[in-house]
Amino acid sequence: MAVNHIFKYQFHNIHRKNLRVNKIPKSFYQYFTPSDVIHYGLITVIHSFSRDLKWNPHIHAILSLGGFNKFFHFVNFRYFHAESIARQWKFLLLDIISNGKYPNEHIRLKAKNTVSLMYKIDKRFFFDVANGNINNNKGIIKYLGRYLARAPIAEYKISNISHDSVSFFFYDLKLDKKKTLVTMPLSKFITQILIHLPPKNFKMISRFGFYARRKSHKLTNAIQAFKTSAVSSNFPWYERQIFNTFGINPFVCPKCNIKMKVSEFYHYLYPPTRIYI
Repeated sequence: MAVNHIFKYQFHNIHRKNLRVNKIPKSFYQYFTPSDVIHYGLITVIHSFSRDLKWNPHIHAILSLGGFNKFFHFVNFRYFHAESIARQWKFLLLDIISNGKYPNEHIRLKAKNTVSLMYKIDKRFFFDVANGNINNNKGIIKYLGRYLARAPIAEYKISNISHDSVSFFFYDLKLDKKKTLVTMPLSKFITQILIHLPPKNFKMISRFGFYARRKSHKLTNAIQAFKTSAVSSNFPWYERQIFNTFGINPFVCPKCNIKMKVSEFYHYLYPPTRIYI
C-alpha cells in the first residue's frame, strides 16, 4: 500500500493541488482535472534475495506510463519525478521501522537509532532501474515472468555440486556486472535457499488500479475500448480502415483468431493476380 500511495501522489498531481489558493475538497467533482490520471496500473513484487543469495528484501514496482482520467480518457504520463518518489519512499519506510511493534525496549531503541543513522548519512532507498519502456506483449510477458515467478537462483548458475560444497556464479552489479564465482558449504547453501521461502499465505504480489482483479464496469469498458483502438492503430492503412469501418480484421482468422499469411493479392486494375509468399 505504501508504494501505491507514492505513485498516487504522482498521478493525482497532489503537489499542485496543495499549492491551490482556494482549496477544493476531494469529494468535489472539480478536485481532479482532465490531466490528472486517476486510474493507473501498478504491480508490486516483494523479493528477499540478492544475486549472491544473501538476505536483501526489496520491492519491484511495474508501472503503467499513463492511465485514465475522470472522463475515462487515456492520458499519457511520460515523466516521473524520481527524486520526489525516493524521498517519499524513504520517509514511509523509515516511519514504519520507527513506529513498529517490537518485543522489547532494546530492539525498539536499535530501530530508532538505525532510522536516525539512515537520515544522517542520507541513504537512498529508491532506484530507477528501467532500461526503457516496454511497449509490446512479448516484452511485458518476459519482464513479468522474470519477476513474478523467480527462484532465488537459476539452475544453470550452479556450476558444481559435491557431497560437501556448492559452487555457483552471479553477475555482480557493484563490479559492473562482472561474473563472480562463489563456493560455500552445502548446508549453508541450503540455508540460503530456505530463508527466502515466504510464510504460508504471505502475499508477495500486489496489483492496483486497472491491473487489479476487481474493477468497476466503467473502467473495464474504458480499458476494452482503449485496447481495441491501440491494436487497430498498429495495423497497416488497409487493415485499419477495414477494422474501423466493419470492426473486423480481414487478415485474422475469425475462428482461431490467428493472423493469416497473404498468399494472393487481387486488384481489378492489375489482372492477373500476383502471388506474395
